[in-house]
Amino acid sequence: MEARFFSCIFQRGCVIAQILVFLFLTAGARYETTNFTVDNAPTPKLAQEFCETAEQCRSELALLWLGEVLPDWASKCTITVHVGNHLGAGGATSFVFDNGEVYGWEMEIQGSAQRILDSVLPHEITHTILATHFRKPLPRWLDEGAATSVEHNIEKENYRRMLLNFLSEEVRKGLPFKQMVALKEYPADPMPFYAQGFSVVEYLLLLGHKMDSFEHRRLLAFAKTGMDSNNWQDALQKHYNIDSLGTLQLNWVQWVNTGFTIEKNLPFVAETNEKESKNLPENNLSVNQSIMLVSAKPASIQQKYGKSIYEKTVEKTVENAVEKTVEKTVMNAVQPVPAKIKKVCNGSSQ
Repeated sequence: MEARFFSCIFQRGCVIAQILVFLFLTAGARYETTNFTVDNAPTPKLAQEFCETAEQCRSELALLWLGEVLPDWASKCTITVHVGNHLGAGGATSFVFDNGEVYGWEMEIQGSAQRILDSVLPHEITHTILATHFRKPLPRWLDEGAATSVEHNIEKENYRRMLLNFLSEEVRKGLPFKQMVALKEYPADPMPFYAQGFSVVEYLLLLGHKMDSFEHRRLLAFAKTGMDSNNWQDALQKHYNIDSLGTLQLNWVQWVNTGFTIEKNLPFVAETNEKESKNLPENNLSVNQSIMLVSAKPASIQQKYGKSIYEKTVEKTVENAVEKTVEKTVMNAVQPVPAKIKKVCNGSSQ
């Protein structure tokens, strides 16, 4: 009897031990650094790599954008990761603005390990750096454009290809710049907005680089002026010597049409008869209001952890539209720029 009793306990103990081992292995590996916690990575090595890369990005990207390293956060940012080669690369970061403070960092990222390391983490960390610096929401186009600008070149090239498709006469999903700068939330169709926001930021960074070697800080100074005054035309004039959003729009389209080559376009100053309003709608945001902000890389906008609209759009563009669109864009580039901008950016934004 005693022997059977002992055997029963031993067998149950083995089963319980196996269950605990299984739960431990499936719960995910955990790793912490000064400002981040990863607690569900597939392996301890990946947990460490993701966490240390996040910390490295936080330091290096703060130096890039701000010229200085950020002080440590009061609480760590929790990173939830979903790793798989079948997952679209993307992520979302949430945080709270409240009375000039920003806190409550939570990040969820997905994709292959390589894409998480070289694109998703830099993208999401940039959102946290800009939020920590400004302590209030940035315009969506600028926030997402800046975050996308630090991704891997493969990702950025995908956006450029998508942009050519979105701006083609068949698709016509370019946003007029006055509408783009006024958006405070993501539009219903986010991908044209992402592609255009990234491209405009890339253009401003290249333009700023021709002026000095601090193009990232110039862009943030432009952002601060525009946000403080709610007058983006004055901000353009002050930081880029561009007289209006209309002129920026014309110059940008000319740059896109000539193959994203800044050297060919810098001397170009487009003529426009468009009269810009000096005051955009007031920002109704109260400084005492608590706001939950989620900044995302496109995969997370779609159904969670499935194939992203980002990747589906890239595939469709590559398979069906890229060569035709590039050929048509190059042919149309010889047309007068005002006529081209009317077709591309003043059309339907649906």
